[in-house]
Amino acid sequence: MKKSDNPFVLYGYWGKKYFCDRDVELVELKDHLSNGRNIVLYAWRRMGKSSLIKCLFAELDKSKIYDTIYIDLLSTQSPSEAVRAIALAVYHKYGKTGKGLSATMRKMFSAIGVTLSFDPLSGVPEVTFGVTQGGVPERSLYAIGQFLEDQKRSVILALDEFQQVADYEGKNGEAIFRNWMQEFPALRFIFSGSHRGMMEAMFTEKSRPFYKSAQLISLEAISLESYTPFIQKHFKSGGMSIAKELISEVYQWARGQTYAIQLICNYLYGRRRDVSEDDLHAITHNILDQENAVFINYQNILPANEWEVLKAIAKEGFVHSPTGQKFVLGHQLGAASSVQRAVQSLVRKEMVVREVDGYMVHDIILSRWLARLL
Repeated sequence: MKKSDNPFVLYGYWGKKYFCDRDVELVELKDHLSNGRNIVLYAWRRMGKSSLIKCLFAELDKSKIYDTIYIDLLSTQSPSEAVRAIALAVYHKYGKTGKGLSATMRKMFSAIGVTLSFDPLSGVPEVTFGVTQGGVPERSLYAIGQFLEDQKRSVILALDEFQQVADYEGKNGEAIFRNWMQEFPALRFIFSGSHRGMMEAMFTEKSRPFYKSAQLISLEAISLESYTPFIQKHFKSGGMSIAKELISEVYQWARGQTYAIQLICNYLYGRRRDVSEDDLHAITHNILDQENAVFINYQNILPANEWEVLKAIAKEGFVHSPTGQKFVLGHQLGAASSVQRAVQSLVRKEMVVREVDGYMVHDIILSRWLARLL
């Protein structure tokens, strides 16, 4: 991978050098996979979940024991679209060879309705991924499963943003994928998702197809104790310094959210000088200012009561009881029943998240921006 000019990368996985900690999680993931256990990995967005999977896969690929395939299901709206995303990932893993497409891959593509053509000059195969109209997703997944099970190495598939399947048309997405997993026990699966409540429900409720079918791993924030030497090391390598106290301020402002920490450090590193408290304050203000055009539009999109409740939760930071008298009266939010409906709607929209003991605006940048309005 080409070296990044700024070690605090914001998108993708650039290698272990730019990846902070998660050593315990990596050991746990490897243990589950090597012992034939499927995994549910879930965390709120921007906690580094996808990067962790890619870090894991980079290490597993080096072992020459496994073939790893990563599929992002976030943009899929149906089982057929999911099949297309999986088929495309399989093609990128196995289809691009000097000898062209193998007979087994041709057979798989034929079964799932993929069109093959060849460049008239180079003879290189060109693949059009469009599952045929009327195609049966179960049959397509079975063909893909057969192909993967026939590979020389054990195959691990990461299905990221897996909570999408719960909302597929026909409401049978979970059953389709559960059957696929059962039909091919030699394949290992990582079901990854960024909606904690939905992922937990999918795999812990008795009435649902995936009940107790995989090991649950909840990804928590990286500790300040781990982030401090990581951040200082990279600043030192760039000929700069940042005090532990300022790193603690970064961490507290970001509430431990990986993306927000990386973003602040990326900006600070970009100044190419020793970091001062004034630098940190200027950067955080600048980050919030850049979001004005996006965030102010939420006021136009949300009903008035939801907007007021959202601002109030952001100001508090964390609310144990949003219908409690102290919170409702303190922010002049009206009737408790109206507040309850607003909170429920904001949770459905994933603007507010529910933890075990309360509620918060999970997007820390949005939360800080809202709190600044008051």
